Amino acid sequence: MTGAFTRRLCAGVFAAGACVALSGCPSNTVQEGGRSIAKVTDAQCRQERETLRSAVEAYTLLKGAPPVDEAALVPDWLREQSLYYDLDAQGNVVPSPTAGCTI
Repeated sequence: MTGAFTRRLCAGVFAAGACVALSGCPSNTVQEGGRSIAKVTDAQCRQERETLRSAVEAYTLLKGAPPVDEAALVPDWLREQSLYYDLDAQGNVVPSPTAGCTI
């Protein structure tokens, strides 16, 4: 085996192992708003939920009331609307029914 081949093989094995260990390799896709998105892992769900909760909290503190929808948070508090979570009528973060987040 050549050195370059060995390095590529090791990198591939490492990437595959990291992917499995971190559950960062979604295997399913869902349709949302006419586009296909990958089903998320628990880690991605937790991160997305916390980001959205922080944005809602900041918005509420500065505006005095929760946002009426996610669009009110873009672009000042969020870069884009969440694919995995929605806001209910009271501004609470709830899982999107199609994305697969349950937490």
